[in-house]
Formats: sequence, structure tokens, C-alpha cells
Amino acid sequence: MQEQRRDLIENNQTGSDAGFLAALRLAAEAPGLGKTERTRLKLLAAIAARLSAGIEEAALRVADIAAEAGLAHGTFYRYFADRRAAVGALVADFVRFLRDRLAESRDGPPGSRARVRAATLTYVRLFRDNAGLMRCLMSLDNEGAGFRASFHELNRAWNGRAAAAIAHRRDPIAGAAAAEATLPTAYALGGMIDEFLTQLYLRRDPALAALAGDEAAVADLLTELWCRGAYGSLPPELR
Repeated sequence: MQEQRRDLIENNQTGSDAGFLAALRLAAEAPGLGKTERTRLKLLAAIAARLSAGIEEAALRVADIAAEAGLAHGTFYRYFADRRAAVGALVADFVRFLRDRLAESRDGPPGSRARVRAATLTYVRLFRDNAGLMRCLMSLDNEGAGFRASFHELNRAWNGRAAAAIAHRRDPIAGAAAAEATLPTAYALGGMIDEFLTQLYLRRDPALAALAGDEAAVADLLTELWCRGAYGSLPPELR
């Protein structure tokens, strides 16, 4: 059932810039979908809508989620034990959505500037268009182990690929040990990007207001910083 839901979300999304909420809503309206899965998707979409509207995760109320989904209050508890379990399910699906969108953004050899920029531009769009969900994802430190597992899963997968690309670029015959050694570098660079996008799209720092509407400029800036941080300088083929 989980794979069926994932396929529905994947097949009914309209591009990385459409956002996860749009993908959930389209998936919930897919023809031939059973009532159980349709209702579950509606509940998840309702939570995503509340978060996208700026409601903090801790302020979510089951009554409001049910109303947003157009369902009776009691229906919620047929699918989720409580609010936290529902948000955990949403976060897990959202993490898979992010991971799959990023995996599709490959363009150019591993570690090349073109590939780094393609992935960075995709992530900038995903972050911007899913700001409410990203706020939830970035503030999971005090939540349960399941929440943290979803966040760590995304970080480990993304930074693991980045570390392998850095190691390969530095030494084409480098093996797994070299990639493991560069993992802290990948985490540091990934953290830099997350913090910058948090300031830009979540905290809306006035000092960055000029960049808020120019995703290409944001991607160019972060790509250059990432390449310089990973390789120390920009060789001609990375410029």
C-alpha cells in the first residue's frame, strides 16, 4: 500500500516547482483509487495545507485537519492514532518526494558544476515551494524518533552522494573510504545551504529580499560556494 501511495504521488505531480501539496491533492483525485487510500491522502493533504498556510506543527488540531479535508472529525482516528502519527506519515512521504525529485535532477558528470547547479536549483525550488513543510522538517529536533529518522534518512542519502562526488572529483580512483572521509565536508556544505534557504524563505531576512524572487541567482551563488568549499577553488572546467 505504501508503494501504491508513493506511485500515486509520483505520477500525479506536475514538476518540482508545483509542490508536494499539489501532488498530494492530485493523487487523492486519481481515478480508480479506493476509498481508504483516497481518504488517507485527503487527510495528509489537509495537514500539508495547514502547514503551508503557516500553522506551526504543534498548533495543528485534529478538528481543523478533518474540516480542511471535508471529513468528519472521527474519521481522522480511523487512519491515525493522533496528530503526531499523522504528521510523521506526512513527513516520511515528503522526504521520499524530496529525495526522488533531487535524484531526477542529475545533469553532467558527478561532482561537475553543471550537476551541482542542477541539484541545487531543484532544491531551491523545492524549499521555496514547500516552505511550510520544510519548516516542519527543519524543526524536528524535539520530536519522536520516527521524525528524526526521516530527517536523518534524507540527510544521509543526499550527503552520502555528495561525499562520493567530492571524493571522485578529487581522486577518480578513490574508493568508499575516501567518500566516508569527505562526508563531514558534505554535511557542512549541505548545512550551509539549508541555513541560507531558511533565512531566505522561512525567516525572510530583509537583507536577502532582493534574492527571494530570483531562484537562478540563488542557485548560482550556492553552487559557487559549494564548489569552492568542496574543492578549494574553481578549476576551469567547474567555472
